[in-house]
Amino acid sequence: MDIRAIIKLLEQTDTSTKIDRSAFLYLDPVSPKEQFAQCSTCTFFLSEKQRCGLFSKDFKVIADASCGLYIHGEPDDDQKIRNVVSPEEAGYILGSVRCENCIWFNKEPKSCGLFEDLNKAMPDVFNLEESVDAYGCCNAWQTKK
Repeated sequence: MDIRAIIKLLEQTDTSTKIDRSAFLYLDPVSPKEQFAQCSTCTFFLSEKQRCGLFSKDFKVIADASCGLYIHGEPDDDQKIRNVVSPEEAGYILGSVRCENCIWFNKEPKSCGLFEDLNKAMPDVFNLEESVDAYGCCNAWQTKK
């Protein structure tokens, strides 16, 4: 589906309930902020084995990597490795997917340019809180070029 088809669908959406930023799975950071949204602070991470409880046992996971299935919590080496999703399907990348590293991030004031653009382009569809924490993250993250 291309962006025009998505926009057409959005224009036909019931506007009595606007879409908020939870649709992008925005997460405010939890301490330690500098490691938020990294595998090292994810509940699925097996730190001693350098594996993820969601990936296959053959895939080595780097503590400073990130993916779209991040759940903040204490890493657990006693959990089962489930092999329920591939790293590619999870969006696994070597890097920090925090707002501060996103192409959409505005430093002053700390806000999301994508959320701003969507609010302006389709005010009847979106009501996205535009202010973000530099250490926050969401699934609309794009690397800076």
